[in-house]
Order: sequence, then C-alpha cells, then structure tokens
Amino acid sequence: MIEQLKENELIKRCKEKDRVAQKALYDFYSPMAYGICLRYLSNKFDATDCLQKNFIKIFSHLDQVKSEERLPGWIKTLTIRTCLDHIRSRNKLKLEPIENLQIIEEGYVKDYELKDSQVKFADLIKLVDLMPEGYKTIFNLAILDGMSHDEIAKACGISVGTSRSQLYKARRHLQSLIISHYGKLPI
Repeated sequence: MIEQLKENELIKRCKEKDRVAQKALYDFYSPMAYGICLRYLSNKFDATDCLQKNFIKIFSHLDQVKSEERLPGWIKTLTIRTCLDHIRSRNKLKLEPIENLQIIEEGYVKDYELKDSQVKFADLIKLVDLMPEGYKTIFNLAILDGMSHDEIAKACGISVGTSRSQLYKARRHLQSLIISHYGKLPI
C-alpha cells in the first residue's frame, strides 16, 4: 500500500488515525525498526516490546515530521531513543564514569580493515551482541549509527569522556571476541 500512496498522504492519513494507513506504515518500517531494536536489546522479547512502544510513539508524534523525506531518519532516531529508554528502564545501561576509571591498559585499538570474505557482517553483529550492555550500546551508537561522542553523551546522560572510554573499551572487547572466534584478527 505504501507504494500506492505518497508518503505525505500516508502520514496525513496516519495523523487522522486511519488504521489501514497506520498498518501500511507499520508494515513498511517495522523491519528496519525491529532490526535496530534487536541490535540494542539482544533478545526478541525485549526487541518486540520496544518495537511496540516505538510505534505507539511514532503514531502519537507524527506531527513532528516536517516532510516525507525525513520520515525514515525520524523513525530511526525515535527507535534508537526508545531502545535507550528501554535499556535505562531496566537498569541495564551501566557505564563507568571516566572519573572512576584507572589509566587505560597499555596498547591501543588498531583500526583493522576486515575483508568481506573474512568476517561477514552478520557474524560481526553476533559478536557485538556478546559484549556487555554498556559497550554494545555505545558501539552501536558510535559505529553503526554514526553518532558523535557529544550526541552519545547527550542521549545517554553521560560525559563525552565516558562515551570515548566506553567506545575504546568496546573496540578492545570486540577485538578479543574476534580473536577468540577466529583465532587471530583477520586483516
């Protein structure tokens, strides 16, 4: 149905609480939103719960969408925020403030370019899913969703330094997971 309607008409009908239009919007955007929920929440039950909360917010706040071109980005942003709210509500997002950290161990995180044939994206996402919740959340926000440390700090209610340190530790942790899974870092 979404192909038959222009998105601005679909948005207009959703605002008017047209159930057919709402279902069309849900059917079209729920796979993307559910994928985001799974990346942040790890299990299908929590992801489904968060997806439902997210679409309630979407239908309640569609008036915030200024143009149909912005709808996909707006849904993605709202989904990420809903996931963060869900994590916080369950006290899963435990980040260590930078002030409490000891000096980071020797070494540094190297940027490796992984070739497609060596590590498949789906396998990498499975490894990310094994990381502690705080690492995984910051990694998702920074690397997969492209947020800056300033944006992450604001979204998570943490300092920029905490965001940076959590990303550093997340990358180190992911490297160790890759090594344990593949025997070495594929480069």
